[in-house]
Amino acid sequence: MIYELKDFSKVKRMFEFWYGFDAVDATIRVFVTDPVAPRSALAYSSYDGIYLGGEPDRELVEYGELGDDIVIPLNEEWEKLIRECFPEAEPTTRYAIHRCKEFDREKLKSFVDALPEGYEIRRIDGEIYDLISDDDDLEDLIGEFETKEAFLEKGRGFAVLKDGKAVAGASSCYCYPYGIEVEIATIETERRKGLAAAVGAKLILSCLEDGLEPLWDASNLSSLRLAEKLGYRFDREYVYYWINEAQRLMLKKPDKNRWPDYCGEYEELCEAFMLKKVWMQDGDLFGLARNDPEEDYFEFKLLPIGENTFGRAKGNVKITFGDNCLVIDGVTCKKR
Repeated sequence: MIYELKDFSKVKRMFEFWYGFDAVDATIRVFVTDPVAPRSALAYSSYDGIYLGGEPDRELVEYGELGDDIVIPLNEEWEKLIRECFPEAEPTTRYAIHRCKEFDREKLKSFVDALPEGYEIRRIDGEIYDLISDDDDLEDLIGEFETKEAFLEKGRGFAVLKDGKAVAGASSCYCYPYGIEVEIATIETERRKGLAAAVGAKLILSCLEDGLEPLWDASNLSSLRLAEKLGYRFDREYVYYWINEAQRLMLKKPDKNRWPDYCGEYEELCEAFMLKKVWMQDGDLFGLARNDPEEDYFEFKLLPIGENTFGRAKGNVKITFGDNCLVIDGVTCKKR
């Protein structure tokens, strides 16, 4: 049985790797199978996802009440159990960064001074917050803060402006009693101009001036290289898995008798997900689809989640097969 734990002190030792456990504004929920003396725990943040700590526990791995999310195993045993429970989940690598308290301030200032002509750096206030929140490329800068007022009161950040528009920024996706976790973003058309280095350096200098520690966790190699450029040191790689409803509901022993009937080419009428072709290969169903008429087709494996209903490991689409047709998002597509 799963219990939600209110006394985090019982499990905090299991999550030393995760800074988010100490975040001031993060909404953390913790679940265990033993509320008295837990040896395993699942910690959940709506921003960071699910962390699995302590001893591996299958019941916690398979707990599906939190919906689709990133799942981060904190040791190899948890990772092995995830692969056993969700064989369709694929690992993605992230890069942990050493905590750094000593920076070359002159070097950081040189990055700020190298900001290209026509750009300016401004602290994120109410006006700039609104500019950021309306941009898909920059909205992660708001982080875990649920409201504008919460960010302006407890968060900190800077934005790069060009012609009155926010084009890059660095901010606190999390705040801790002793520091922040740095989040940096740049809109696609303004990348490779030194904007991220300039605004990141500005934020780090701001933290150092106020006695705060700027923490960094890299989601990709570009983030890692930027961190190293600004004075951080690489620690280690770790992985996370994206586990969605289709993976959780996937039937272990589906009835495949009708699967050959589902194969063939179909009308592409659904605007959100266009499934062109279905075929069987090595006992599984595969599809050829695209998300938009302007995009290229991609192949994917159909995961059986019902008698004639399928999902996919990397998306939330639900496909239901009928007689010489299929239905996606309420749209019926006939077999050609």
